[in-house]
Amino acid sequence: MKRIFLSLILTAATLPWATAVLAQQDPSEAPATRPVNPVSAPQKLIFVPDSLKPYDFNKDDERWCWRHSAQTQNIVYFWEKPFGDNPQNPPSLEGKPMKFDLGDLQTQVERFYRFFRDTLKFSLPGSICDQYKMMVMVNYSLEGTAYGGTYDDFIGALWVTPNRIQDQKLNCLAHELGHSFQLQIMADKTGEAWGGSGFFEMTSQWMLWRVNPDWLTDEKFHFDAFRQLTHKGYLHLDNIYHSPYVIEWWAEKHGLESIAQLYREGKVGEDPVVTYKRKYKMSQKQFNDEMFDCYRHLVNFDFDYARKETRPYACTFDTRMLKQKNGYLRPDTASVPENYGFNAIKLEIPKAGKKVTVDFRALDAEGKAFKASKDKMARTIGYRYGLVGVTADTDECIYGQMGDAMNGKVSFQAPKSQLLKALYLVVMGAPSNHSLDPSSRRFPYEVRVK
Repeated sequence: MKRIFLSLILTAATLPWATAVLAQQDPSEAPATRPVNPVSAPQKLIFVPDSLKPYDFNKDDERWCWRHSAQTQNIVYFWEKPFGDNPQNPPSLEGKPMKFDLGDLQTQVERFYRFFRDTLKFSLPGSICDQYKMMVMVNYSLEGTAYGGTYDDFIGALWVTPNRIQDQKLNCLAHELGHSFQLQIMADKTGEAWGGSGFFEMTSQWMLWRVNPDWLTDEKFHFDAFRQLTHKGYLHLDNIYHSPYVIEWWAEKHGLESIAQLYREGKVGEDPVVTYKRKYKMSQKQFNDEMFDCYRHLVNFDFDYARKETRPYACTFDTRMLKQKNGYLRPDTASVPENYGFNAIKLEIPKAGKKVTVDFRALDAEGKAFKASKDKMARTIGYRYGLVGVTADTDECIYGQMGDAMNGKVSFQAPKSQLLKALYLVVMGAPSNHSLDPSSRRFPYEVRVK
C-alpha cells in the first residue's frame, strides 16, 4: 500500500530538467471543469511524466485527457475516462457509487497544499512546485488504496480511488499529500530525508492532524491501537500510523517548520532520532529526559494544539499491572517498555494533601533485581519515571519529580486546595545509547505505591 508505493517512488528514475515534457495546450484554455473561484495568478506549468506520455491529452476519448481535468492555482486534477464529463454523476461500478465532489476536492486539497507549503514549510522558495502544479489522479476503480509520492522523482502527486474521497473532510488526501511534500524535498534535492522511513507515515498523520484537529475522533481506531502499544519502541512500525504525538511535541518546542527542516537534514544511514539529536546538539541523557517529558504531557494531552478536541481522550491511558507476592506491581510481559516506549499507570486518586510515594526497582531479563553487569547490552539499560496529577476543576497538570535511578523513589504531594481527577505513574525505557532498532532492548521493572 502506501509504504510499498513510497519505496517504489524512492527508486524511480530521475528525469533531467531539460527532458521534462510540457502539455502543448494551455491548461487555462482546456475544456476542463473550472474551480468555483478561479485564481487570477499566472498559471504554473503541468509536467507530463513518462507513464502519461502515451496519451494525447487533446483527445477526449483517451484514458487521461484535458476534458477530464480541473485545476486550482497549485494542483491539477485528472479523472479517468470511465467517469465521464461529470465526476459527480458517473456510472456505477459493480453496483458501487463512483461519484466524488470535485468542488470539495479542489477546495480542501488546495487548503492542505497551502498549509503544508506556507506554514509547515515542506517546500521552500525555488522548489520545483513553484513552477509546476502537483497532480491528483483519480482512478476509476474499487481498490481501496491511496498513494502519495512524486511523478518521476520530479513533482508531487497522489493517486486515489473514489471510495477514499467521498467524505467531506478528505482525511486520506491530507495524509497522502503529506507524502507528496515529503518526497518533494528529495525531488528538489534539498535533503536526503533518510532515503525513506516509517517516520514518513507518522509525519503524514501529524500533517493530517494539523489540518483537522478532530483527527483523533475521525480515526479513533488509531488512538485505540496506540493505547495498547505505548510500550513499543519509538519509530516501531507497529505505531507509525498511530502516534504523531512526539512530532507534535517537537513542533511545539522548535516551531512548526522544524519538522520539514528535520527532513532536509536527515541523512541516509541515520534515523530521525539521530538527526534530531545532532540538529539540537543533544546528549543521549537529554534526549531521554525530553522524551519522558513528552509522554508525561501526553497522558492528559497537555499540548498547545487541539486542547478542546483531545479532551475525550485525555487520561484514558492505563497499562495493565500485575501484583507480585512481594507486594510490588509489574507490567504484563507483553507491555514491558522497549527503547523509549512507555507505560502510563493510572493510580488511585489520593485525598487532598496526601503524599504518594512510589518505590521503583529495575529488573533484569529474568525478572530479578537488576545488578551491575559486565554484559554490554545490560549496561545500556536505563529508565525515566515520575508522577503526574490532573486537577478536576481546571484540568491542569501537576508534574512531580523525574526519577532515573535503577532503584529509587519518587513522590507526589496532592494539593490541599484542589481535587484531582487522575494520578499517573509514567515509566519509560531510557537506553544509554541509541539503537536504530526500536525493539533492540526491553526495560523490565517493578513498583510499589505507598
